[in-house]
Amino acid sequence: MDYVAIARKYRPSTFVEVAGQEVIGRTLANAIRAQRVHHAYLFTGPRGVGKTSTARILAKALTCAEGPTPEPCGVCEHCRMVTDGNHPDVVEIDAARFNSVETIRELADNAAFQPVRARLRIVILDEVHMLSTAAWNALLKLVEEPPPHLKFIFATTEVDRVLPTVVSRCQRFDFRALDLDTIVRRLRDICAAEGRSLPEPVLARVARAAGGGMRDAQTMLDQLIAVSDGGDIGADLDLLLGAARSAEVAALLDGVVAGDPKSAIESLDRALVGGVAPGTLLDQLIDQVRGVVLAQACGHDTPLVRRLGLDPERVAAQAGSVDPARALRMAQVLLHAQGQLKFGHDPRLAIELAVVRLAQTAQLVDLETLVRRLERLETPAQAGPASPRPR
Repeated sequence: MDYVAIARKYRPSTFVEVAGQEVIGRTLANAIRAQRVHHAYLFTGPRGVGKTSTARILAKALTCAEGPTPEPCGVCEHCRMVTDGNHPDVVEIDAARFNSVETIRELADNAAFQPVRARLRIVILDEVHMLSTAAWNALLKLVEEPPPHLKFIFATTEVDRVLPTVVSRCQRFDFRALDLDTIVRRLRDICAAEGRSLPEPVLARVARAAGGGMRDAQTMLDQLIAVSDGGDIGADLDLLLGAARSAEVAALLDGVVAGDPKSAIESLDRALVGGVAPGTLLDQLIDQVRGVVLAQACGHDTPLVRRLGLDPERVAAQAGSVDPARALRMAQVLLHAQGQLKFGHDPRLAIELAVVRLAQTAQLVDLETLVRRLERLETPAQAGPASPRPR
């Protein structure tokens, strides 16, 4: 059982490999080249975007046998021990578990000791926002004036919970959520390395479901590869996401576009009876209408539509059969229904009412059209009969 999860197997090992955080990697690499390494760093940002990986890369860069170097070799004893998590001079603490003042006091007491094997001692504190106030107070003086051989790297997803006095003593780097194209490129490379071939729309859906986190996207890809048996990979992804099949959502919107509430409600019922949560189905329906609106505005071949992971031919057909003004009204109805769910209304009732309203939008006249009709009716009346010319 020597299998290694994709998220661990393809963890970045250099600054360049940290996807989507090029500016941070370049800044840290330049600091090492110029020998301007700060004594304390604070890495902030959403989960799964490379904070802990960058901290470990920085630890390897500072302890590498060929360093300090912005490009750690990855094969020397120090690099391998940091990668394996057993370097005696690189301490990684999960502050979510070890957040007591006793842990920090022990860390502070050992700070004066010189490194055992490397040139520096490095302390990585992950989820540092979980430290208690007493623990922060015990650490504050050490962070402000550490011994020359000690470096701190803090990582957190909730920087607002970190004491401002600590933030002011660190160099702060804000890791951003990754854009969809960056995640798709990385997933494509991983699939090639694993000898798998997944359609681009499927990779786009995986990336969107990850919400900007590379680790979440890789974990989902791992699950998808495990569950897939060579059949419909899109249906397998629907199963993992707890979503309705793409064909069911498209059929539901076809009924709406045709102005047939009975057909639309029956399609809705089939999806819900199949175990799909109303909120999930509503999100899918919003994406489908969003694809129609984008296809009408930019064409169905635009990357904006492809990134949604929808059937481009179905989207193009729906975009051609509905008026752009009506498509916008449909989007507004769905967004309103989504807001109703947040206020605790019956989710099935909210989505059923929304679907009926969508089907009835074909019978509605938008305000601009109504104004034009009124103007045409009033113009002859305002002109009145021609007055006789005076003799």
